Amino acid sequence: MDSAVYQNISTTPELHKLNVFVGKWNIEGQQYEGAFGPVAKITTVETCEWLPGGLFLIHRLNGNVGEQKIACIEVIGYDEKSKTYPTHSFYNDGKTNEWQSREDNGTWTLTGNSEAAGKPIKVRSTTLFSNANNSITVKWEKSNDGLEWETFWDINASKVS
Repeated sequence: MDSAVYQNISTTPELHKLNVFVGKWNIEGQQYEGAFGPVAKITTVETCEWLPGGLFLIHRLNGNVGEQKIACIEVIGYDEKSKTYPTHSFYNDGKTNEWQSREDNGTWTLTGNSEAAGKPIKVRSTTLFSNANNSITVKWEKSNDGLEWETFWDINASKVS
């Protein structure tokens, strides 16, 4: 690792936890029939790398949900006050979003609000690492009320590099 890239991480130890995401990942998954669209196979490539300075992680996604092209870039940092990892997302369809992630004993939970079929909804994803942090499973869920949750995506990822 280039020590110059990580020079500021020592002042924010919580940023070290984001290192599990660094690398290139092949993603496969399933979209279920619902507000986000029809049943479809998900295939993407994702990369995560530190922005020089080591205070923000840059996440890029490029692939397909069925026949639909998807792409996204995210900037992820750490907020000491809320003890969360704010995530600012920019999508190829012109939409943007702000999410909050939390880590608890190796389980990452991202939450926020989104829109599906023209209606506001709550969204969360739960990410679990396995195989010496070289595999990931992610469950994406939606809720109208924050009480009852329905899975709309199941994702598996394998680290390439």
